[in-house]
Amino acid sequence: MSCKRIALNDGLVMVAFYPHFVSCSGQATLHDVVGRWHINHIREVAGIDHVGIGAGYDGVNLVPKGLEDVSKYPHLFAALLESDKWSEEDIAKLAGRNLIRVFKKVEAVRDQMELLRVAPIDQSIPAEDIMGRSYCRYQGPRT
Repeated sequence: MSCKRIALNDGLVMVAFYPHFVSCSGQATLHDVVGRWHINHIREVAGIDHVGIGAGYDGVNLVPKGLEDVSKYPHLFAALLESDKWSEEDIAKLAGRNLIRVFKKVEAVRDQMELLRVAPIDQSIPAEDIMGRSYCRYQGPRT
C-alpha cells in the first residue's frame, strides 16, 4: 500500500531505520534517515499527520550510525528541527501523537466489532504465492 493510500485512510507509516531500507546498503547514518529519500520523503508523500517512528531495534543486526538506540532520538529530532520543514509540533506528531491518534481509532473499531459480535479475522501472509514466488520484493542494492 502506498503512503498516499495510507494517508487517505488516515493511517500511519512507521519509518524503519534498518540501513538496507535507508540506503540500500549495510551502512547508513542519522543524516541518511533525515535525508530527502527517507523520513522526509514519507512526510512529503503521506503528510505530517501520517508519519511515525517504527525503528524496531528488537530484531535488527544493523542500525544507522548515530541512531544506535532510542537514546539517540533527541539527535534525530534536533536534525529534523534544523531544517525549515519541521516544527516542534511536527516532531511531537512524529514522536507519538500520530500513533496515539491511530490507536484510538483502532480501539474504537475493536469496541464496535465487539458490540456487533464480529469475530476478528486471523490471516497469515503466505511465504509464497500459488506460482511459488516469494512475497519478499527486495531485489538487492540499487545500482
